[in-house]
Amino acid sequence: MGEPTTGQLALLCVAIAVFVGGGAAALLRRRIEGRDPQSARLESLRVWAQSALFAGSALTLAVLVWHCWARNIWLPLEDNFGAFLCLAILLALFVIYTQRVRPLRGLDLFIMPVVLLLQILAAVFGKTLPHEYREKTWSVVHVLSTFTGFLAFAIAGALGGMYLIANRRLRSKKMLPGQGFGSLERLEHLTRLSVTLGFSLLTIGLITGFILQKAGANAGGVMWYRNTKVLLTCVAWVVYALVLHAPINPSFRGRRTATLSVVGLVLMIGVLVAVQFV
Repeated sequence: MGEPTTGQLALLCVAIAVFVGGGAAALLRRRIEGRDPQSARLESLRVWAQSALFAGSALTLAVLVWHCWARNIWLPLEDNFGAFLCLAILLALFVIYTQRVRPLRGLDLFIMPVVLLLQILAAVFGKTLPHEYREKTWSVVHVLSTFTGFLAFAIAGALGGMYLIANRRLRSKKMLPGQGFGSLERLEHLTRLSVTLGFSLLTIGLITGFILQKAGANAGGVMWYRNTKVLLTCVAWVVYALVLHAPINPSFRGRRTATLSVVGLVLMIGVLVAVQFV
């Protein structure tokens, strides 16, 4: 089944520890920046947080390459261990790219917890419930569209969380120096863009998933309406459909759109977990 080795898990734990250290430095930097924007410690904390982000991403990539090399299979989505690590790396790279090209303050604080969760899921399910994916064409399309859609939804959920906090601070007039997440308009715009991409991919994943589920039912498998992962995916699809219709229905704009994005991300995480038991 291609279970991760003890060495791979140990290196993954080191990567997780590096990410946690970088996150702690980023949080400390924002707290100090809110009280004293001219503090001499800010630059050193910034360097440490960025270095930890690069180092953690490199270590996670090393684990993925090691795992693929050991299995002699170079498609990262062949099993759940590689799939979760691939998602974590892509999200981390998105943060690195965004913060280098067009920085969005606080984005790392919202996306990196998802990266850590994916790494933990890889370690837990990769070892206890190793799960391989079938190599049929429909299955490959289903896995690629579903996991890529999750990346877009993770970004949308992070941006939605940032919107909610920024909106709350603005309404309570607690916008202290150095605590901004960018304009609400930009956050809402980026959230809708991410949801649009994720929704398209999720729709493809649903269609191919129904085809695979129907084939499984014909072969004596469980019907789709009894499958937890399919039901959760359908609920998430409806949630994101509401987000996409926000421009049409003004009552679903702003905070409601952001809240639905966060709820949708939670549902998609539930889908990823449910897949491991199917």
